[in-house]
Amino acid sequence: MILGDLIELTAAITAGVKVEAVMDQVVESALDLTDAEEASIFTLDTFGQTLHRACSRHRGYIKAMPTGKQVILYGPDKLPNMQEPAAFVVSTGTALNLADINKVIGYDFERIREEDKLGGLKTQSLVILPLTIQANRTIGILQIINPGASQKAIDAVAEEPLKELKSLASLAAIYMWNSRLVEDNTRLKRQFDRYLAELPKQMRKEEPKKKVVAQRPKGLIGESPPIEHAIKLVGKAARSTVPILVRGETGTGKEMMASFIHMSSDRADKPFVVQNCAALPEALLESELFGHVKGAFTGANVNKQGLAHEANNGTLFLDEIGDMPLALQAKVLRLLQEGEVRRVGSTRTEKVDVRIVGATNINLEEKIEAGEFRQDLFYRLNVFPINLPPLRERPSDIPLLIDFFLRAAAAESGTQVPVLSSEALEALMCWGYPGNVRELKNILDRARLMAEDGYPIELTHLPPELAGTQHELNNRVPTLIPEGDLKTIVGQYEAMVIEAKMREANWNKTNAARILNVSRRTIIDKLNRYNITRPDGFERP
Repeated sequence: MILGDLIELTAAITAGVKVEAVMDQVVESALDLTDAEEASIFTLDTFGQTLHRACSRHRGYIKAMPTGKQVILYGPDKLPNMQEPAAFVVSTGTALNLADINKVIGYDFERIREEDKLGGLKTQSLVILPLTIQANRTIGILQIINPGASQKAIDAVAEEPLKELKSLASLAAIYMWNSRLVEDNTRLKRQFDRYLAELPKQMRKEEPKKKVVAQRPKGLIGESPPIEHAIKLVGKAARSTVPILVRGETGTGKEMMASFIHMSSDRADKPFVVQNCAALPEALLESELFGHVKGAFTGANVNKQGLAHEANNGTLFLDEIGDMPLALQAKVLRLLQEGEVRRVGSTRTEKVDVRIVGATNINLEEKIEAGEFRQDLFYRLNVFPINLPPLRERPSDIPLLIDFFLRAAAAESGTQVPVLSSEALEALMCWGYPGNVRELKNILDRARLMAEDGYPIELTHLPPELAGTQHELNNRVPTLIPEGDLKTIVGQYEAMVIEAKMREANWNKTNAARILNVSRRTIIDKLNRYNITRPDGFERP
């Protein structure tokens, strides 16, 4: 099994397949090899502080896949949180292979159990492997939940399959890292080409712009497999007449997709009407959607048509439909089933021809279980669901989006297109983007304003959570420890702690000893044992 998977993976890498497709193939192979319930890849941010889920697959029933919540690897003291299993694997570069997390001490599985609640799983066995490059640099992890679940024999992974998993993880890590370097180099080449094109005495002409693929949502940037798959579904949805439910996290472009569905349908010359269901209280929302008659309530001085009337023969887009009150859900259901609406205060129904497109960023299945969303309405809307991928699951699109947003902003302001330093680009490539494309645009808008005209956007122009500070980088505790026996590992961590506290005390041995609650003699002995010396540039206390 693993030989065939490795051959397929190698072939995909040789063919230059997008990194998202390679990650998908890795987690599928991990599931097949281990008969597990779930496998995920997490990637490390620029400075090794947090992990972000980049790809996830599961077998069997699951309520909802875990969201983009970060895995924090360091505590307030800037030391690795070794009780978090993922932090242990990243810091030590060693694999965890636990048969039953309920019988293991020394680790904190709170993150795993929180994700279990969301997805309806129950983690028993847990395997986490480092994605390692250059012998000792970890860039992420491969996490596997409940190996043997499909055979009803949940347990740790045996020694031979574990070796095969490590081979799979190593190959994936190398390709992920090389893809990042290629994207970085491609971006830098674009910047260089742009500089050449803008030199006043340079006669070089710009290369022709890449043709936009036909039938693509206007303003949608991306060529990764997840976004291409979503676009294909949108194209099919546009040609049908069934209700559509667009699902995706905040900032993924749900309204843009809904507009594209309308513009690609035979209703394109008819109205496209938008209403955010979370923006108005129930009484106002009902009047806005279905209209009212004169005298229906205080202030209703005339008859008023609702948005359903305005969207007649066109499309009504109901954004955040998961936040719609239950009473109104029944009326929307009637609109879907019978094409009928009744204005507030009226006893007469009216016929309208409206196509409904709903959108939500919340888990409707959980809403149904809590009695907050009608199951029959869900089934009517969910005839053709379209899931928009979050930005963290399509990292190869990030350079394209950066280029698009910077060019668009420059064109609007009439200024030169700014360039990015390699450090700034690396930080943007490694961020998890909980706010997705909208967050990336906001980050770039801010960075463009922070940077001086004519100068590149530097790392310091990015938000602190992306950029950190140079001082923190210089003083950050190393994230990797070579493999070895327990004594070696403990010694390495002791050296890390002592060096960190010596820096904190400005290399004053007495103050460091007071912080660590040991004698000054102990500090001196440890400094000599681990060959820890004051770096150049620190003033003597």
